[in-house]
Amino acid sequence: MNTTSTGSPALRILIMTAGATVALWGMSTYAGYINSAMLAVLIVLACGPLVEWLRRRSLPNWATLVVTLFVAATALAIFFLFLIFATAQFVQSLPTYQDQAQAMVQQVQARLVAMGLDPAGSTAVANQADPSAALDLTKNFLAALAGTLGSLSTLVLLMIFLFVDVILFPGRLAWQGQHGSSYAARVSEFSGNLRQYIVVMVIIGTAIGTLNTIWFYLLGVPMPLLWGVLSGILNFIPFIGFWFGLLPPAILTLLAHGPERMLLMAAGYIVVNAAVQNIIQPRLVVTHLNLTPFMSLLSATFWPLVLGPVGAIIGVPLTMGVQALLFDADPSTRWLAAMMTATRPEQVPAAAESPPEQGAQPPAPST
Repeated sequence: MNTTSTGSPALRILIMTAGATVALWGMSTYAGYINSAMLAVLIVLACGPLVEWLRRRSLPNWATLVVTLFVAATALAIFFLFLIFATAQFVQSLPTYQDQAQAMVQQVQARLVAMGLDPAGSTAVANQADPSAALDLTKNFLAALAGTLGSLSTLVLLMIFLFVDVILFPGRLAWQGQHGSSYAARVSEFSGNLRQYIVVMVIIGTAIGTLNTIWFYLLGVPMPLLWGVLSGILNFIPFIGFWFGLLPPAILTLLAHGPERMLLMAAGYIVVNAAVQNIIQPRLVVTHLNLTPFMSLLSATFWPLVLGPVGAIIGVPLTMGVQALLFDADPSTRWLAAMMTATRPEQVPAAAESPPEQGAQPPAPST
């Protein structure tokens, strides 16, 4: 009686599920460090075009390293200080907006009662329209993002030594892939595709954030720079990031200027995002790391359960890594990796996919 060493499919699924559970538990335990490490990797990848530009200017490696570190550290410090200051300003003014929201809820309740709805029903309906919950969610997200950047020493140290590896010792991964290690070649290809994805998302997020900031300022939205920058960051979160970026400025515009100005602001926000994603994004190189819409949404909603709110931002790159470096690397799970990718299967010729007839002899080799 022959037995296979790999076990039955059900046993393999159970083993994979158990291993994934342990891995996710470990990631949740050390979420703070993992978030800093992932953000450091994304920053280094986003600086890839700058490194290549400096190398084309024939600068020595040490000069390229110094310039790149200066630019990255300066940008990170400016963003960190701005986020801390803007979050503190928003938290300080939040009670005032919450009082205005409560007054608006009471007005809605009074109008519902005047229309003939009983007080209990009008209270329940009015509470559903209370924008205070969305403002509290925004405060918690900003606090979590600032908390992740709060461990700035870990993030900066990881970023510095990653730049040292990439700039002072270039090509090591590609060399390993070309000299016998197929998995090193896979990692090298994935890192190149991921860098392309990050650079494209940074360009799109910068364009969206800049245009939204200008639009918010023209309409008198409170704290326009904060919401413009936040809309650019939330561009990394597929589908739901668009709505999370719209809710806070829409609520503040409603409380400060009324529903007409809010609708105008929301219309401009939608036009800006649609224009950037349909005009600028198609002109950029399309990466091979295309997840299906379901997997993109799953990434944005699952990883925050493991890594906290920052997991929504780094969720798509993490899922891309699981798809390319784990599932696609194993022949037994390669079909699952293909199901996660937003590409249609190749058309297989009918002769190639149809099995040979029973009893048919294979063709004789030619001499």
